[in-house]
Amino acid sequence: MRTRHFQITYHLNAIRQIFVQPDSHMTDEDAWYYACLHAGVDLLYGANHAQQNHAALRQHAEQSAITHVKWEELP
Repeated sequence: MRTRHFQITYHLNAIRQIFVQPDSHMTDEDAWYYACLHAGVDLLYGANHAQQNHAALRQHAEQSAITHVKWEELP
């Protein structure tokens, strides 16, 4: 699988954050997950906030002051 690069932008406490994440693919759920990791928000693998449970992950992120998560693939 080819590694691609994605720019993820989010707000943490209303301050814009940007980083580049290498991965083979990206979804909205992946971007929220990576934004949480980048912001240092505690996530437990296999718990309710796992990458596969988007509603719980997003709620957890928003309670941790993460909002406006967007992503785009870089050339």
